[in-house]
Amino acid sequence: MTFKPYDDPAHLYFVTATVLDWTPVFLRAACARIVLDSLDWHRRNKRWQLYAYVVMPNHVHLILKPEAAYSISGVLQSFGSFTAHAILAHLEDEGESALLAIFIQRQDRDSTKGHQLWQPIQAKNVYSEDFLLQKLDYIHNNPVAKRWSLVEDRADYTYSSACFYDRGEVPVVEVDDIRELFA
Repeated sequence: MTFKPYDDPAHLYFVTATVLDWTPVFLRAACARIVLDSLDWHRRNKRWQLYAYVVMPNHVHLILKPEAAYSISGVLQSFGSFTAHAILAHLEDEGESALLAIFIQRQDRDSTKGHQLWQPIQAKNVYSEDFLLQKLDYIHNNPVAKRWSLVEDRADYTYSSACFYDRGEVPVVEVDDIRELFA
């Protein structure tokens, strides 16, 4: 059963987008770049405020807040649809038939569509400062977690906003400063 968040324009959301079968498609820099560019586009075009992100080999975590004119389901549908189409087109252009074979076995069994990249994208309402800070740390610690060990220092992971919070550096995709919510 897919969790449906309560759509509240005042809320931030903790979002998890996982690739079908946990396939590590974002080990391909071009595929990770598609996700990063989409995060940036949604932010620059005032679809959401993006407070934190990490793009892992097979999933993405975000903390975001849709702008007033948009619902959480709307912005996530936009993000998921665009990135899926662009990544699948890239894989086709690169002749990645083994990967495309994974994505043709759709979980949602919708025979009107050719491929499925994402499992259903999950969004959880952020109800408390404690939950928000826990998820912020979780996102930024993902690359250094024992399971992944992608970098020694979380702020060194390129596909993350950790460098902004830990070092004051501009990340690959700019973020809105979550600390301003507590000022």
